[in-house]
Amino acid sequence: KGVARCCTMADFVLLLASLPWLVLAPFNVVKVLLNKRSPIAHKIVHPVSEKCQSECGIARMWATCFWSAQFFLAAILLAAWARSRTRPIGAVADIVLIVAAAKFAIGSLLLFNYTRDIVREPVAIGGAFEIVCALLLIRSALANTSQHVKKGQ
Repeated sequence: KGVARCCTMADFVLLLASLPWLVLAPFNVVKVLLNKRSPIAHKIVHPVSEKCQSECGIARMWATCFWSAQFFLAAILLAAWARSRTRPIGAVADIVLIVAAAKFAIGSLLLFNYTRDIVREPVAIGGAFEIVCALLLIRSALANTSQHVKKGQ
């Protein structure tokens, strides 16, 4: 039997962690594939990094891999959220935890690159956002899993 519920904190966290990437990623894949400069790139990366990507095919390849992976991680998370509409989120906690681990790694790498002066503050904020979302996802999945187990579902 399905679980009817209104928007919960878990719903909010799943959507918060997905929606920005579902919008940003496709635009950035196209931008990188077309090798076009973003009008706000100077606010996101240092000029040397931007020049490097525009001149280096392997850098563009890795950028498209990154943006594509982010899109599909967000899509997986959104699919987990949709599945959780009819069953307890504990039933999809393993998926949520895998995505959370990826978000934590990505957020950490974005912050690391900020400390190396490769990217600017907006990317560091994005990295911090990823880590916070990862921690919220982990908390939500574990809390809902324990409720799922306690109820014997």
